[in-house]
Amino acid sequence: MCHKGQYAGILAGLVTVLLWSCLPVLRSFAHLPPMLIAAVAMICAAGLAHMASLHYVRKDTSRIREGRYWLMAVGGLAGALYFYFLALQNGDPARITLVTYTWPLGFVLIANRLAGQGLSLRLLLGSAIAFTGLAPLVLSGSEGQATSLIAYAAGLAAGICWIAFSVYLRQAGALSLHGYRSLFLHVSLVALAMHGLFEQLPEAATSRDWAVAGLIGLGPYGAAFISWGFALQRGPATLLGLMTYLVPVLAALLLVLLGWSPASYQLALAATAVVAGALLSQGMRIRPGTT
Repeated sequence: MCHKGQYAGILAGLVTVLLWSCLPVLRSFAHLPPMLIAAVAMICAAGLAHMASLHYVRKDTSRIREGRYWLMAVGGLAGALYFYFLALQNGDPARITLVTYTWPLGFVLIANRLAGQGLSLRLLLGSAIAFTGLAPLVLSGSEGQATSLIAYAAGLAAGICWIAFSVYLRQAGALSLHGYRSLFLHVSLVALAMHGLFEQLPEAATSRDWAVAGLIGLGPYGAAFISWGFALQRGPATLLGLMTYLVPVLAALLLVLLGWSPASYQLALAATAVVAGALLSQGMRIRPGTT
């Protein structure tokens, strides 16, 4: 049976997955350069964390003096955003997404290793089932665009950055709301620098573009990253890793519900595979103290 802490972690993971699933829809309404969207979103996310932390007195600034904070937290999150957008510019979105979504398995394997656990056949089979079921759904939207080695490498780099970011949140202890505010601000500065170096200023941005970028910061970036950090502290790493495979499934379902995409057998197959993989990897139940 789950204890209350794990239930709370799993619930936070579900909230994260739901918020991340809304990102493709929101992103389609914001016609701004990718890293500028990331910068605006992170600034708004920092504002959200600041407003939520107003009634807290204690501020922990010790993390900003740690090298792994800058490398794994700031660098991991900023790198994940940058490399994913770089990959999308040089390859087919479906194939890039599939390559990037190898990261949940990497995270689970590393988290289990750090917890002193070995690789289990059940974990490998569950992950394989989830990923294999996800592939037809993602590739069904393929545009047939040529995908360069740079794109594949950037997609893989984005996944590695996600692993680093998630491992940091799980191993370094829970971030306070003040901590998330600092993290989001630091990432926004990196994103702004990348925008200045590699992107052009938008010529005809509308108020809706800026508003949607801000909304992304309040939801899929801000609240989602905070809930993901909470989930990683409380929930089982194996189940959380497999739950992230639900993101493209729920994103596709949302597009179907909005009438933007037709329903397909690939969607049903992917949903079934992810659930089956999660159940298999957990042995149909979650034991107290499992990771």
